Amino acid sequence: MKIFICEDSKTQLEHMKKIITNYITFEQKDMSIYCATGDPKTLIEAVKQANDIGLYFLDIHLGTEENGIMLAQEIRKYDPIGSIIFVTSHSELTYLTFVYKVAAMDFIIKDDFDNLQKRVIECLNVSYERLSHLANTDYVNKLEIKSGSQTLFVDYDDIIYFESSPNPHRIILHLTNRIIEFYGSLKDYDNLDERFFRCHHSYIVNKDYIKSVNKKERIVNFTNGETCYVSIRNIKKLSF
Repeated sequence: MKIFICEDSKTQLEHMKKIITNYITFEQKDMSIYCATGDPKTLIEAVKQANDIGLYFLDIHLGTEENGIMLAQEIRKYDPIGSIIFVTSHSELTYLTFVYKVAAMDFIIKDDFDNLQKRVIECLNVSYERLSHLANTDYVNKLEIKSGSQTLFVDYDDIIYFESSPNPHRIILHLTNRIIEFYGSLKDYDNLDERFFRCHHSYIVNKDYIKSVNKKERIVNFTNGETCYVSIRNIKKLSF
């Protein structure tokens, strides 16, 4: 599980990192601090890059135009089911979490250090248990790929289609929010699940994202405006 912290106080940021690092070390959990920063933009870029279910500890007052609750709303665009915990000195702002509909797990007052540590550990435990449960069900299907030095986990639901790259032994993966190129062969992804279909020697498509099929031109039109080719022998299998 990847953990993200956004806190503009360096002292508080280091304190949070220490609590979490000690917990991970002591409990031997498969967790890590992926990003710890005081800058909301840096955190969002990390969320995009991670492309995974995360655990977020967010200060509300960040010393920028964007507060922690607005940041949480942005996070939800990329991680709709991750755990969001607000850590703040302003208990009167609790109601804003409902106004912005970010589905926060907890709202921790940072001034009480003993309570802070206790609540942070509780949130770590609950989040880890929930993610472990999801990993053991079919609720979230994820594709693990290597891109450069990074290992990425991509939701099946976010995949529009796979494309053979002009570069040898590489695949271009078209997602709902970005495009990734990585080493691999299309034959390795022929049987992900019933949504995916090898419509052409150069393409595997997610049928859920097909808007229409132009039989005359043998072109698949996707809901995001992209297109790919379909072979003559497979075009009947993609009739819409």
